[in-house]
Amino acid sequence: MEVVELDDANDALARARPFLTARPVEHNLLLTIIDQSIEFSLGGAFWLVVDESEVVGFALESPPGMGAVLASMPPSACQLLAESVTTHLSRVVGEAGAAAAFAGRWTERHSTSVTKIEGQRLYELTDLKSGARVRGCLRLARSGDRSTLVEWTRAFIDETGVVPQDAEAVVSLRLAREQFWVWDDDGAVSMAGASEPAAGVARVQHVYTPIAHRGHGYATACVEHMSRVLSDRSLRCVLYTDLANPTSNSIYRRIGYEAVAEILGYRFA
Repeated sequence: MEVVELDDANDALARARPFLTARPVEHNLLLTIIDQSIEFSLGGAFWLVVDESEVVGFALESPPGMGAVLASMPPSACQLLAESVTTHLSRVVGEAGAAAAFAGRWTERHSTSVTKIEGQRLYELTDLKSGARVRGCLRLARSGDRSTLVEWTRAFIDETGVVPQDAEAVVSLRLAREQFWVWDDDGAVSMAGASEPAAGVARVQHVYTPIAHRGHGYATACVEHMSRVLSDRSLRCVLYTDLANPTSNSIYRRIGYEAVAEILGYRFA
């Protein structure tokens, strides 16, 4: 095996596409990141692990400085990748086994310490169930919701500790592409967004209910009905949850999401 490093997202996607789309659920995050890298010229580094002529592993960091995201791949490929990457990495995120194999070899190679980042669980919708019994209805977010969505997106980023994002840019893009929904009960009370579909898979994102409206099942209803909309478009639905949050994990299982993989991250000193 060898590692091929590329700095062109289009070239990387062309070469890695068969590998990534063979498992579109597990690789949805990578596919959406590389699509955004191409669309917005974000730059970065893209690594292929190649065995003879076959791609057997993939990772990227885009934009630069955001840390590496790993595909699901054998530990040997992860270890070779850690030995070959010359870019300074602040962190790595990926399927639990892949991330652990990479982080272990990276710390050995660089004689550095590592701190585990809170884990996540990847879910896929397999059998949508009607579990929500709450007042109100789902509707597409409108331009008049923009200030509310920006406020809620900022609160979501602060509460979840996800990689910092420009809330206004996120909301503007999702509104323009009709990828933000709200649950309306005499006004917007909860929100959820969807990623741009990649290889037939859409990721549920930015699920948030402000404190004043929590405890009524609004977020569950919003995700359930939004998932139905996406499924009716023949899209597979996925989402990530915080492993340490039993409430969100149980809610999504109740409406038909099943666990696919555990995701771990490591921060390097």
